[in-house]
Amino acid sequence: MAKKNKLWFSGEDAQLAARFTKCLTKALYNRRVSYLRAKADEAANEISIEECPEEVDKMYMPTTKPVEEIIESKLMWESIRKYLHKLTPRECEVMISLYVEQISVSETAAKLGVEKSTVSTHRRNACEKIRKEMEGNQDGSI
Repeated sequence: MAKKNKLWFSGEDAQLAARFTKCLTKALYNRRVSYLRAKADEAANEISIEECPEEVDKMYMPTTKPVEEIIESKLMWESIRKYLHKLTPRECEVMISLYVEQISVSETAAKLGVEKSTVSTHRRNACEKIRKEMEGNQDGSI
């Protein structure tokens, strides 16, 4: 018996099987193309560590601040965290930048787009508000 097509059945079943195979082939091809495009995009976004040594050095550079200063900043943050709701949004940003992110007044000013004196004023106002809140809580009104 001579085989006319690749299938062992004929007629309408063979036509349906051929259409199904064609559809599956196209779907598989599209899926493969999507996968390869995603991998190409992923590879295009990757940067080798040799191409960005400054960022790596900055990220893994040991801290230049003394340990006492780091501990003091962390203690300050722990003590002010519960009073942030009393501050204005800008004062919160300043306090978080200075005591959580531990960046300088100059860097905070550049980040927020304000003058250094404005950052200092916000910090002073925030510290005064927190100090008043802390004094009020020491009187027994928690």
